[in-house]
Amino acid sequence: MLTLDRVTDVLARLLMGIAVVALFLMMAQMVVDVAMRNFFRRPIEGSLEIVSVYHMVAVVFLPLALVERRHEHITVDLLVERLPLVLRRILMVIGYVVCAIFFALLTYQTAKDAWAAYEIGEILMSSIYITVWPAKFLLPIGFFVMLLQVSLHAWKAAIDPAFDPSPESPDMANQA
Repeated sequence: MLTLDRVTDVLARLLMGIAVVALFLMMAQMVVDVAMRNFFRRPIEGSLEIVSVYHMVAVVFLPLALVERRHEHITVDLLVERLPLVLRRILMVIGYVVCAIFFALLTYQTAKDAWAAYEIGEILMSSIYITVWPAKFLLPIGFFVMLLQVSLHAWKAAIDPAFDPSPESPDMANQA
């Protein structure tokens, strides 16, 4: 299980790195587009479509696993906090298993859709033609690594009584 933990950590960090690069590319593209539009009256053709098809998809879906790994997704546990520890752990495992099933389905369907888009060479007709199918593969990649991470958390919650899904304190993160 330690190997899966390391693999998931590396994959989650790699996807976050790609998302950060996509964020900077999106920012640079938008700045250049605005400058070209205002100074030369020649905006980048298809800029909005490229940003929404490629950059935004990468920025939103690739970091999911790292956010889960750090337990930083939004949770509401007003009632769960009041339950006995054993019941809390049972609910936590059930919740992680349901999430794993959900992300397995998302991985399967988005991979199927991405493959279909690849087979037909899916494009977006804008002021220019934009090849869409490569961006469609970002979703199943992000969902698959999220599936691995949620499954790992389910396993840890089931076997480790000390497993705590609370996010790390900002003070502790600054010390590391």
